Amino acid sequence: MIIKSIYSITFENDNRYYLFNSQTLFFSEISSELYKVINESSWDSLQEDELKELINRKILLDETNIYDYYYSAIFQFQARNFDKSTLSLVIAPTTSCNFACPYCFEPKLTPKTMTDSIIDKLVEFVKGHEEAKGINLTWYGGEPLLAFDKIKKLYKALSQEGMPEISYQSIITNAYHFNEEVIEFFKTNKLNHIQISLDGIKSRHDKTRCLRVSHEPTFDVIWDNMKKIVKELPDTNVNVRVNINRSNYEDFISIYNELKEQFPNKNIGAYPGMIREETEDGKCLCNDSFTTRDTIELNALLKERGLQPVFFPTKTNKGCMMHFNNSYIIGPEGEIYKCWNDVSDDKKVIGNISSKILSNSSRFFKYSTQAVPFNDECKNCHAFPVCDGGCAYHRYRNMFEDCHYELCSSYKDLETLKYALLNGEFQSQIQG
Repeated sequence: MIIKSIYSITFENDNRYYLFNSQTLFFSEISSELYKVINESSWDSLQEDELKELINRKILLDETNIYDYYYSAIFQFQARNFDKSTLSLVIAPTTSCNFACPYCFEPKLTPKTMTDSIIDKLVEFVKGHEEAKGINLTWYGGEPLLAFDKIKKLYKALSQEGMPEISYQSIITNAYHFNEEVIEFFKTNKLNHIQISLDGIKSRHDKTRCLRVSHEPTFDVIWDNMKKIVKELPDTNVNVRVNINRSNYEDFISIYNELKEQFPNKNIGAYPGMIREETEDGKCLCNDSFTTRDTIELNALLKERGLQPVFFPTKTNKGCMMHFNNSYIIGPEGEIYKCWNDVSDDKKVIGNISSKILSNSSRFFKYSTQAVPFNDECKNCHAFPVCDGGCAYHRYRNMFEDCHYELCSSYKDLETLKYALLNGEFQSQIQG
């Protein structure tokens, strides 16, 4: 029997009728007659070619195939998770930082820096992944450039003959120490991507991201370094993350416009980094935070201020390092984590590069098999194809730590989806 797909949504707005399918991203204005046919499932009133077109567009399908897309997504998720051809390494050569950000966990901990002995063990660890053909490498911290000498040694060691090719290199940095020596190194050893964080406009940023010892401001130094990066590393994509919540989202607009004015048509851009500020009990995000479900609301605010955010849904892959078998976050003592949020927390270490035995198998297997973006609610959700599944770390905490984080996409709400579609561009047209 032919039925309407879970992912097909019809709606009316100002006496005009629309059809959207989240699996194919097909969106079109339709006639009132076709709107009625779809909503009343009166397929007998359709011409044969019309029915065929709707089936080809996956608007309609045989009821026996209703969950085919859902099952295929699970298959693709599992295939990616167990793909051994690429080794993804996030390496924190140090947990030291030169900034004194009040919201950071690092000041409470004793800073550690990777030794040459750990570097040697890391090389052996990589060699043990014999099926890996390429390495996706990310430098992380702390502030990784405080251990720039370790970065150089590690890169040289990982680039030696017989190792998988470093096919992608990125760094997450505050950019304060992104000096000429660093730039020269990355000219020779291609850097694909840089993420630099700002806490808003200069006056706000300098209050929170000042130097640890002297408490001197940092914004101007970072901005000047960004100018050098854009000029000297033209093939490197520079993303400026502007940390925002509901109180300072306009700072993002100011920085976005400033970057656009100073660096027209250059390899640099800004994006809003939604700060995850938790309630006092640590069970969910506080009211000042933008959540995953608030993305469209934020975009609407940005549009009001003259920006052109993307409203139209896009299909996304599900899963993260937490799930990928060949992905590791490695700390300065060779400890292994599976989530960025876990770095420097001894209780969340799942193993060490010097051992083939998991030290925390319970957390590892729960991360891998339980904190996954598939459940009965997802199975029957019209937004499933355009939802990334939400933060796996928050999913884990909801399941095992009695937390209440919102995981679902903004597009789950039909009114929000309707707004997003009407503020995006039509993808195609269908007659009938």
